[in-house]
Amino acid sequence: MTDYINTKDTAKLVRVALKNAFPRVKFSVRMSTGTASAWMNVSWSDGPTDREVSAVTSQYEGRKFNGMTDGYDDQGSALVAFDGEDMPRVVRYSCDGINTHRDYTAAGYRVAQHLISTASDHKNLVVFTPEGEPINNAAVPHGIYVAGHFHDYIYSPVHIAQVILHRVNLCTVTEPTR
Repeated sequence: MTDYINTKDTAKLVRVALKNAFPRVKFSVRMSTGTASAWMNVSWSDGPTDREVSAVTSQYEGRKFNGMTDGYDDQGSALVAFDGEDMPRVVRYSCDGINTHRDYTAAGYRVAQHLISTASDHKNLVVFTPEGEPINNAAVPHGIYVAGHFHDYIYSPVHIAQVILHRVNLCTVTEPTR
């Protein structure tokens, strides 16, 4: 027998899973409304990468949108043992998809400046103040190599930071001192 878990209860499970996976990060997990009521939105600042969060949240999607077919792909059932249960049970999540969004704070931008200053081919490039504010008139390079990745098509100091931080788990990086 299969138990169906509605989107509201799935959101509760997602909150617990994210808290267990990333205990120091505050996440916002919100259900969508209207025609998208089977969708969820997860947002947070700094912390883990989008890929790391999606690895946790994707386990709770009952279906995933497929842009190639303009339809949904069924993710099947899951065998889950909930707290206090002796035997696992077969469940199907009613959630059609989970959108994730990561913001960066001034502390995140300070980390990006630190990475540029210590681990790039542009060690003298200063695009953020010590407070994490972008220097809008800073000259930006056409490309930069930081943290093992080449980043090109850079448009602004904030964009430099975002492309660098996109691949950096800020839970594992110590914030530079001023």
